[in-house]
Amino acid sequence: MSKNPLFTAISYLKHWLLKVDRYSLQSPFIFSVYQGALDLIKKERLLDKNTKVNILIPYFCQLTPANQVGKLGIDNQMATKLLEQITNGEFHHLSESRLIMQKNEFSKPIPPEELLDFVLIHPQFPKSFLGDVLSSLLTRMQPHGILFFNGIHTCQEMETCWKAIQSATRIPLTLDFFDFGVAFLSYPGPKTNLKLAY
Repeated sequence: MSKNPLFTAISYLKHWLLKVDRYSLQSPFIFSVYQGALDLIKKERLLDKNTKVNILIPYFCQLTPANQVGKLGIDNQMATKLLEQITNGEFHHLSESRLIMQKNEFSKPIPPEELLDFVLIHPQFPKSFLGDVLSSLLTRMQPHGILFFNGIHTCQEMETCWKAIQSATRIPLTLDFFDFGVAFLSYPGPKTNLKLAY
């Protein structure tokens, strides 16, 4: 999936116009999660965008028990290393082709201890392929699971996939930080999709 700089620039302008700040947040849960992310960035005094994202990946993972953690796609290895360090159980390098081939196998129950708590997804697949992978992944997630999508506005295909995640009935909360998006499978409030800065 190739990056489109013009598309990304237009998406950034839309994001900038619609983003909210922490004082606009009505949910104590969302405020707490967002404030924790901002505090981590401030504490680390990070300047580089990629480093900020790599530090925030384990932060969001630690909002789950992190017993079963997975990664789908190729990253810069720093995120993988940080995730492996904080995983309490098993770290899985997920194969997209295996997820699709085993889609029919997911009709049988998966033991709760094998369900994934957190999955990091990188933007390198065609939209139709991502749709199949995500439908398979959702059957393998814990009810409290979190999906972390890197590069949600790098191209039209990835943004379309992100919009599908936002509208999915199984996902009550999404946080769009422009460079990445976080989808929560558990949230006590009404269905919410927010655009935030970091």
